[in-house]
Amino acid sequence: MSDVAASVTGVHENLAKPSSFVVEDIYWGYMIRSGRGPSLGVALAQAVCFFFGVCLLTAAVGILILPTLFFDGDLSSMRVGSAVLFGAFAMYLLWFASRGTQSEVHVDTSVGEIREVICNRAGKPTTVGAYGFDTIGGVHLEPAKDIGTATLSLRYRNTSQTVCVAEGTEAQLIGLRDRLAHDLMVSTKTS
Repeated sequence: MSDVAASVTGVHENLAKPSSFVVEDIYWGYMIRSGRGPSLGVALAQAVCFFFGVCLLTAAVGILILPTLFFDGDLSSMRVGSAVLFGAFAMYLLWFASRGTQSEVHVDTSVGEIREVICNRAGKPTTVGAYGFDTIGGVHLEPAKDIGTATLSLRYRNTSQTVCVAEGTEAQLIGLRDRLAHDLMVSTKTS
């Protein structure tokens, strides 16, 4: 009898844990926001890119302005060319630094498409990948490395490529898994 009580208590504890993902309904479908923060490597890479982007932008401006302020030199094509190259590389680094780290999965039921999206700090989304409902081979719950947690993922066709949708306890992910599977089946039948 104590084994049954312990297992029931374990299920209630898993349901009581706050979920690390958020599902938001929108007129075209719904968004699934991962509650995970950015990895340390991505955050560090963006910080380094921001620093070097600012340095290169400052150098580009300095190449153009400083020699003409202190000397009677004219603008040579060599200085303009190097300033343009420094400026272009600086803009690329600054773009990467501001790209954002918050990943989302958009399930567009009106078009029949699943999009992997990264939102920048201003909230503007950048689509990383788009998959039609007919290209999804399955919706799977896989146990994670942490005890008591699982990962909900979509398998692309019947390959080993997967799209991680959400992480949480198995009890929290079952409803989302069933909703995704239902939407994929309904879309496939109407096509």
